[in-house]
Amino acid sequence: MHDRATSPALFDSPGKVLSTEAVLRRLFWKLLFRGRAAQHAASHQARKNMGLGVSMLLFGVFGIVPAVLAPTLETFAFASVLHAWTLMFASLSLAANAGTMLFMKEEAEILLHRPVGPRQLLRAKIAVLVCFALVLALSLNAIGMVAGLWSKGATFAFIPAHFISTVLLMVFSSACIVLVYNLCLKWMGRERLDNVLAGLQSLLAVVMVVGGQVLPRALGMKDLTSIEAFSPWAMALPPVWFGALDSVISGSGSSPRLWIAAGTGLGATALVSWLAFGVLGSAYGKGLMALNEMASPAESATQPRGKRLKALLNFPLLRWWLRDITEKQAFMLTTAYIFRDREMKLRLYPGIAPLLVMPFIMVLTSTGGQQYGPEKFSWLQSFMACYMGIIPLQAMLLLQRSEHWRATALFHIAPLPHWAPLFHGTRKAVLALLTLPMLVLQAVVMAIIQKSPVPLAMMLPALFFLPAFSLTPALMGTWLPLSKPPEEQRDPGMGCVLMLAVTLVSAFIGGASWWTWKEGWFWAFLAAEAAVMGGAFYILNNVIRRTPWEGRETEGV
Repeated sequence: MHDRATSPALFDSPGKVLSTEAVLRRLFWKLLFRGRAAQHAASHQARKNMGLGVSMLLFGVFGIVPAVLAPTLETFAFASVLHAWTLMFASLSLAANAGTMLFMKEEAEILLHRPVGPRQLLRAKIAVLVCFALVLALSLNAIGMVAGLWSKGATFAFIPAHFISTVLLMVFSSACIVLVYNLCLKWMGRERLDNVLAGLQSLLAVVMVVGGQVLPRALGMKDLTSIEAFSPWAMALPPVWFGALDSVISGSGSSPRLWIAAGTGLGATALVSWLAFGVLGSAYGKGLMALNEMASPAESATQPRGKRLKALLNFPLLRWWLRDITEKQAFMLTTAYIFRDREMKLRLYPGIAPLLVMPFIMVLTSTGGQQYGPEKFSWLQSFMACYMGIIPLQAMLLLQRSEHWRATALFHIAPLPHWAPLFHGTRKAVLALLTLPMLVLQAVVMAIIQKSPVPLAMMLPALFFLPAFSLTPALMGTWLPLSKPPEEQRDPGMGCVLMLAVTLVSAFIGGASWWTWKEGWFWAFLAAEAAVMGGAFYILNNVIRRTPWEGRETEGV
């Protein structure tokens, strides 16, 4: 078994027959790091192992940020900062993988008649998730655990104490995520479960981002001196509980509030774990069964599916925009996957949800938004509106991959002269259904916050910028929707290049919009931008149309 060396000791028991849960743990660990594709398993494993190593290295570098605070803080305060940092990064990674790991659509087909109970499945999956999160958490805390020896009042027992509290924090985070999912499984029906899972995943991502930005400002560095300096409401935060546990175990503090906070952390971990893994464990089995069962033909026949989409397509402007029949069908296919496919929603929505809240965080956390006057605020709004260009790029990268990628062989045998209409139909669905609503919502909320129509005007440069910029995914070769397996991830360096390009272009257009608005030339700038972007769109579109269809014989088409 060449995979044995890549699995943690938790999942192997050499020299004896493995139990059912041990086999399940090894299986789910391989699924987490190899993916579900059987072909090219060795290359997938090598990429995933390399990806885990890079993630551990990056998390270790991120751990330097809180580590530099060690000499200025007491042991309890420094441990609380480390746990807050861990909760934001490691728990976000845990939340991003929990939905896919807990609810695999092919699971029932793999297990078939094997005598595996839902509680065994749940325990095996949780063990894998906790182990994965713990690897990242320990990488993040490696430098901090050593730097903690230089915090005020620290002893050498800080390292084992922080290790124990970090393990408990990851167990607490995992239990909270599973508890929320189990409650939804218990209360929600099968028809609403997919939307609930995607919504929860997105909400967790937003909460982590918002919490990481708002919490340090809300506490203030002056509060991070001792536990007595913390306000009563701050004592209800999990990082404070586990930071107090560090101090109690290492013997660096003896305040009664430390013991209360540490006891609260232990009690909360035990209670949430009991509820998630014990009391509501049966709900997981029932929900998993409901998720995998198919609707009856009679129910499907009477189900009013697609009525809203048909009404949307009858809208005059959209009907004119989708006058090409191939683009229209690609638009409908993409819409179905965006709003109905669980795997797609779990990968797409958590990635774009934080982008919507970042502008509000930048404004509201800067002394109640007073730091940004009308002029600086208009530049910020224009920059963030143009930065929405990352949404179609990210969405198009995700929409190129699907669990149903084999079905796209139909594209290659269909009598289509070129692949461009399939790309444009998908691109237009992303612009109309994701990017434009988020852009308008952001501008309206910003206008309400500022009590000014300026944010609405600053939205206009993005409207001319986004269509041309959304063509860039097709400049790298043949682009077909849903045509690649999810395991074949694109080089992460490409994502960094695209993000850098969006940032630079957004900063340039945002700065130009703000300056021309200030000088009274905004409408002239808008006309010039429309002309430039129109020309760029025409040139890029011609390049796409001249790009040959790779992997397809064009004879007889």
